[in-house]
Amino acid sequence: MLLASAREEAPWSPTLLHCLRHRASTQPDAIAYTFVGDDASDETRISYRELDRRARAIAASLQRMDAAGERAILLYPPGLDYVAAFLGCLYANVIAVPAYPPDISRLNRSLPRLQAILTDARASIVLTTEMILSLVDS
Repeated sequence: MLLASAREEAPWSPTLLHCLRHRASTQPDAIAYTFVGDDASDETRISYRELDRRARAIAASLQRMDAAGERAILLYPPGLDYVAAFLGCLYANVIAVPAYPPDISRLNRSLPRLQAILTDARASIVLTTEMILSLVDS
């Protein structure tokens, strides 16, 4: 077993954002993620360049809100929008709190659950899609 002395620095380890930025600059058109939906033929792909662009756009919006250090509920169905929002939170130093969107067939049950998550997390921001926002607002 090797033990580092107290004076030795720990090796540098890149963060997820360092990796994304590196890949976006060195392999911009390579596929970063592929999301396969319920049907195996339903695939959505995103390149490193596009993922980095989307994450930075979300981060810029959060920064305009002066949201650093705040908590944001990520209310997305499984997919690439969620990944971009999560990375956008990391870029903006916002704490991401993942939550499943309300189930339209069980709104009486899923909306109170969502409200409990919002209250418990003390989130001041919700990131979501237009469709989910219209469902929750109605």
